[in-house]
Amino acid sequence: MELTDPSQARLLCAEQLDEQSAGLPAAARAQLLEVLTWLRTFISRPNPIIGRKGSVCPFVEPGLNRFRSIRFHVYEGELRPAAVESVMRALVARFPAELPTTGMGREFRAILTLFPGLPNDAGPRFIDPVQQALKPEITARGLMIGQFYPGCREPGLHNPDYRPLEAPHPMLVIRPMQLTDLMFLFSRPEYLSAYVRRFGITARDELTARIAAAGVPQLPVNWEAVLDAAFPPSHAVLR
Repeated sequence: MELTDPSQARLLCAEQLDEQSAGLPAAARAQLLEVLTWLRTFISRPNPIIGRKGSVCPFVEPGLNRFRSIRFHVYEGELRPAAVESVMRALVARFPAELPTTGMGREFRAILTLFPGLPNDAGPRFIDPVQQALKPEITARGLMIGQFYPGCREPGLHNPDYRPLEAPHPMLVIRPMQLTDLMFLFSRPEYLSAYVRRFGITARDELTARIAAAGVPQLPVNWEAVLDAAFPPSHAVLR
């Protein structure tokens, strides 16, 4: 089935997921509840394997409990990249209106899209390409799109043996860009430019100070070229 209007995709509240998912196919409902359990029992808690203090993701526990700002979406369209990208763009367009729209809670919002019809081993050939295709336009809007699936090999920043994007089932996650996302936006100048726009960074020195404060374990080999593209050495302010 392909949604005729992607903007009408149904979003489910984490705190009411058991009730709201009752009418879904059994496989979809099982995946939703398994992912919610994973968020509560693993992602929201500290784990020494990540190589730093604090929860695996410090935004999930407040998003689930204090702000109730995490939403789930079950993708029901055709499993074609173009169809998925259309629905994800519609979710991005809706994101600014998702509650809470004011206050600190805005930073803890997220939409997790699950793909019950996608095999768990399809992440590299399906989820990764869709995420990479959408990342430039989504980061340009001050948001992030993350790819999660069983066996994702993306290494952790603080422990290369940790796999932070490994999840019980394939997902794409939309959330606000955070200050700590600087670590994930080094690879291309347009990503870095989106970051400095989002946080009002106007000077090269200010950005390098942020990098130092972030405690980035290792900068990429092309870092100076990316920095020069975002902040040309002859210009102090990003245009």
